Amino acid sequence: MSEVEVAPGEIIAEAGRSATRMFQVAEGYVRLVGLHEDGSEALITIFVAGNCFAETAVVSRRPYNHTSIAMVKSRVRVLHENDFWDLYHSHSAIPEALCRKFAAIISRQFTAREMRATTRLRVQIANMFADFAEKCAGDLTSSPIALDFPFTQSDIASIFDVTRQSVQREVTYFKEQQLVEKRDGAWTVLDLDRLRRMT
Repeated sequence: MSEVEVAPGEIIAEAGRSATRMFQVAEGYVRLVGLHEDGSEALITIFVAGNCFAETAVVSRRPYNHTSIAMVKSRVRVLHENDFWDLYHSHSAIPEALCRKFAAIISRQFTAREMRATTRLRVQIANMFADFAEKCAGDLTSSPIALDFPFTQSDIASIFDVTRQSVQREVTYFKEQQLVEKRDGAWTVLDLDRLRRMT
């Protein structure tokens, strides 16, 4: 894999383009977005260091479904499709690992749907903040934990397919309970243990 640096806001792979490469985040954060009918972006997920993406499009030989964008200055590893297929056919562990990954993704999608149908929005958002904190923190025993990538209440609403007003109500509760805060556009988790107990 070659490695490239990408600037905040830079597009890595664009929806509709031929899937000629797959990627891995080496450092930083990458957002995967889709488009609403009105042209606005919908946040689908956030990739952190170690996450691979776009291999599904390469395997299925179809264009990229979604657009990936660097959230902060990041380093991304790139593997061209020809090299991917050489490795795929040379090492049986690769298709086996991909099958496990795709199965895990499907399972998570079902779990997420069930959670949205059966769990209060407050608990879902608490779980999201706790997950983000654990991915950002080097030491989970220290507090507070700064989330070093930007996301908005509108992004949260996109993730859970709810209105921004619903998210604002829950975030206000978290702030009042001194669980999270936002300073200078950046989120901070103030009490990870209490957030986890909510979930």
